[in-house]
Amino acid sequence: MLNKDYLLKHRDTDVALFNIDPVSRHISSVQILDTVFSPVNTKSSNIAKGVALHDWLSHRCISNSREGIERLKTRYHINDVRDLMLAQKGLSLSDHYWIDSYPFKHKWKKVNLFENGYSEEIGKLLFDTRLRIVDGDTLYKGNSPELTTGGRLSKYWKRNTKDGKDYLVKGGSGMYRQEPFNEYYAHLVLKALKYDHTPYHVRKGVDGQWVSMCPCIANIDKEMVSAHDIRRKYGIDKNYHGLIGLMHKKACGHMQDAIDKMIIIDYIIANTDRHWDNFGIVRNGVTGAWLEVTPLFDNGYSLWNGDQVNASVPIRNESFADYNEECLAMVDIQKHIKKIPDLPSLFDQAFSRFEHKDRKLILRKGVESQYATLNQIMERGIHTVIGRQYHNNNKKSARKC
Repeated sequence: MLNKDYLLKHRDTDVALFNIDPVSRHISSVQILDTVFSPVNTKSSNIAKGVALHDWLSHRCISNSREGIERLKTRYHINDVRDLMLAQKGLSLSDHYWIDSYPFKHKWKKVNLFENGYSEEIGKLLFDTRLRIVDGDTLYKGNSPELTTGGRLSKYWKRNTKDGKDYLVKGGSGMYRQEPFNEYYAHLVLKALKYDHTPYHVRKGVDGQWVSMCPCIANIDKEMVSAHDIRRKYGIDKNYHGLIGLMHKKACGHMQDAIDKMIIIDYIIANTDRHWDNFGIVRNGVTGAWLEVTPLFDNGYSLWNGDQVNASVPIRNESFADYNEECLAMVDIQKHIKKIPDLPSLFDQAFSRFEHKDRKLILRKGVESQYATLNQIMERGIHTVIGRQYHNNNKKSARKC
């Protein structure tokens, strides 16, 4: 049964008191109690605050597009997975927010996942179709980070008993299940460029398929805040200048270099998935101070993933422009790259265990072409090289008409 009254907390700070209508499932009233950690713009109207908090809560909950979620809902008769997330206090391994229900008696020290651990059963159930939770009540008793982990790909959190760290394990999709190898390739390129990033590695998963693994970015002292959450809280424009302007306003202008490097790597690896939930900042979990741009993560939808490989066709973008090439024109690439790494060799290393030989050969040719274009950009400037590519593509399109 859905509890009506909830308290959004950040650690032990009361952030917002809100009510969820048991019929419409919408937030019907919001009272902001803390301005520092409020995830919504405190200057907006009460109606706007309710809409914004509903959006925040919806983004916090596992997506209905996640592989395995429909199987979970059907098997355990769950109408709205948000009910399950609220029953498990909305805890996450990305930040320090959580949600208490009336009579509001829990404490951060006793419930947080960083210090108290978590149930891995829901994650395993979502990931591996062979597994089954016999007792459905188990879903509502243990706290799980899966219910606040976004994205469409199958994945689960696992705590390594040897080093005590939490790791996100992600699978692949489609015929080629290419994403884990894309993550590893991006890691090797970022490492060669000496860009701050989250390291990824490839191994065989519990179901025998290749998966990627990366360590958790947040911990008991620091947390992640997505660019989407930043935009909601501060009301900035969804573009490069809006975000960079806010960084300078908060005396964090040095973060611009990290955003520029993100744009560069997205072009290099042909990333199509750098939406505003896939980058952001890391902040101090106690004071709220901004520390750094989040070490780059989630690069699986790259290298023409699941698509026809054509390095001369502009790659769609979701961060600051329609295409990666347009974003690249916003930054000084020579400032952040002194020498381009040997991309074909890094590809060979990353895809050495990739089992689709024909696909691998095609991908390598795409990487070779991208490598050649990058060298041209370094020599002659992006506007000269990319401008010519757009011109040639337009001529080809005109001939087809």
